[in-house]
Amino acid sequence: MPEERGWSEAEFLDIVGSLETGEMPTVAVNAPFDKSFARSNSSNSSGYEPRGHWPTVSVVIPAHNEARNLPYVLRELPELVTEVILVDGNSTDATVDVARVLWPDIVIAEQPGRGKGDALRAGVALSHGEIIVLMDADGSTRPQEIELFVAALISGHADYVKGSRYLSGGGSEDFTPLRRLGNWFLNTCANLLYHTRFTDFCYGFNAFWRECIPVIPIECDGFEVEAQLNCRAVRSGLRIIEVPSIERPRRHGESHLMPLRDGWRILRAILRERHWKPTRAAVPDTQSRKAMRTKGQRITSVYPPSGQRARPNAPRSRPRSATITPEVQRETDRRNGSSPH
Repeated sequence: MPEERGWSEAEFLDIVGSLETGEMPTVAVNAPFDKSFARSNSSNSSGYEPRGHWPTVSVVIPAHNEARNLPYVLRELPELVTEVILVDGNSTDATVDVARVLWPDIVIAEQPGRGKGDALRAGVALSHGEIIVLMDADGSTRPQEIELFVAALISGHADYVKGSRYLSGGGSEDFTPLRRLGNWFLNTCANLLYHTRFTDFCYGFNAFWRECIPVIPIECDGFEVEAQLNCRAVRSGLRIIEVPSIERPRRHGESHLMPLRDGWRILRAILRERHWKPTRAAVPDTQSRKAMRTKGQRITSVYPPSGQRARPNAPRSRPRSATITPEVQRETDRRNGSSPH
């Protein structure tokens, strides 16, 4: 891993090591940490030996009229991201044009139906990465935190990682009293019904290994999709941990969140998923996966398409300082009905 990126190989391995030693605040939602594996190299603070390839990472972003917010998402994605899939929900602004300017090799998918769940299902189906990251397009989630999610996955502690605004190092700049109360209630319900230790059940910033896709299929169309994924990950016996995450306020436009309606949908999903029966699809043990990566072996049969970066240190076609051109900005202003600055 070259030093040109924002973090070095040593810094990244320090993150992995801090997850293994418990120095970084995390919560094992449904299983204790497995500390049985030994460090074979005392000079390396983590148990992960980077002799093999680094996992490819696909980021799936559902978007609807988010042209003004996309720069706060796509321009801040870390260098380890190898594929970006934007699922456009019939936007009437310049969302697609702005996305292509900011990330020229982005995959644009037209959403076949309606709802966040429908968009995520379409995006995940098109992904090729060994790690799948789900995040919002409104700028509320910090793309830099993807590095922490990936580090948690390759450290061998988890199959499924989710962000938490309640852990030390996390937080929210957008909580209202109603949202805070609703989050506490839904989080408590999930923990009581599923015997888990979630600290932030409703937060929709998640990452998981590709092999988990058939194990936790997305079968809902609405905002309750994260609740369904979390419940199914628990029911399937996946190892889940939470890592600190900071939620920022939406940069532009009005939120699509409706606390009472969406809270009711999430509660219904929590109750309904208790009766869902997991599939028999097998997810490789995290230690077996780790051993295979140490030897440089791939554990997925799906390779990135030709032309896509196969490793994080491959050349990026997106300029690091990509900006919105005046032409795209004028088109954005025209479609949004606002005058240019």
